[in-house]
Amino acid sequence: MNSREYRKWRQMRRAASIEANRKRNHPDTEAERLIEFASKWAPFGGATEEEVLVHFGMTMHRFIERLWQVIPESNCSQEEVLVLVSAYPHRVGGPVG
Repeated sequence: MNSREYRKWRQMRRAASIEANRKRNHPDTEAERLIEFASKWAPFGGATEEEVLVHFGMTMHRFIERLWQVIPESNCSQEEVLVLVSAYPHRVGGPVG
């Protein structure tokens, strides 16, 4: 990683940290926890299945599904949503087969 890449990585990480730590006024505390957790892990490519299971007791598929159910009702900025999209891709359709 060269200095330019490191600087960009550091800026993204700091921005994600600031966004994750700002107070949300979401009426649903579970939704708030989901978004905060996802935002903290997003700069690292998203949380592992293990972390999701330990913190929420659900599979990664269910976590992502639930995350994208609560995002529209949240006060997430467009930039935060873009970061979440890259870490937690939202599948529109169901399983193929």
